[in-house]
Amino acid sequence: MPFTPLEQAVIQALGWDLRDVAPDLAGQFEESLPGVRRNTGAGLYTEMIVDPHRPPPRRTPTGSFGTVHAMVGDLPGSMAFKVQLREGVLLGLEGNAFDMDTSGVDFRTTPFDRVFTVDDQGRSIAFDPSVLLKPSPLLDLQTWNDPEQAAVAGPLPEVRNAPHLVNVGALQRVQDIVSERGRTFPQDQRRGPELTPDDLRLVVLLMVGLAILLAIPVLLFRMPFGVLFVALIVAFRVLPNPKVLAAVRGALDKLKQAQTIGKP
Repeated sequence: MPFTPLEQAVIQALGWDLRDVAPDLAGQFEESLPGVRRNTGAGLYTEMIVDPHRPPPRRTPTGSFGTVHAMVGDLPGSMAFKVQLREGVLLGLEGNAFDMDTSGVDFRTTPFDRVFTVDDQGRSIAFDPSVLLKPSPLLDLQTWNDPEQAAVAGPLPEVRNAPHLVNVGALQRVQDIVSERGRTFPQDQRRGPELTPDDLRLVVLLMVGLAILLAIPVLLFRMPFGVLFVALIVAFRVLPNPKVLAAVRGALDKLKQAQTIGKP
């Protein structure tokens, strides 16, 4: 059974009235269910069953709290309402009609109005939820990128001369550099030169020859192995270049011509 309109209005006002005493009172009410209801003859009492999985409140007052009043039905005076707390947990809602008889009042259907609180000087302050309770900022966060909300509200109006947001983080700078390089160099250039079978055989022969040539000083003169590895890595990066291979072939051709001329 849901809460009655009177209970909802009063507990909302109590949540505002006791925001410093029990900050999570409104949240407890939203996650609770009504239990036993009693007409005491001089008021009412509604049991509140709070969700047991709710985190314990930070503040733990015990007792009856609140200064909320309301004009209920045909009663000549206002009723006072308080919440009953035990270690900060909501137990029930109390309504006190003082010396007025409420035995014939059905609090579930009886109309009410003029919900107000009383300050320390005894002055009545009308409770208006639309004025006192500001809309939650979470509503704005939920609607800016909500597809269903956008479908209902339609497209957003165009904002002219709006500043563009720029991400200046380190990851964004790396992504920009990679993207810029991808736009600067064509796709076929980024893949590197394609080697023919003859070029590949020549590269392998040159690498083997260079390894044998460098192994001699490494083994005989105890040259560090790191020099051999660095030289092979550099050669592996340089030799597949078409210009380098063309120069090597030119040198080999000249060497063959010299050997041919030197023969009788």
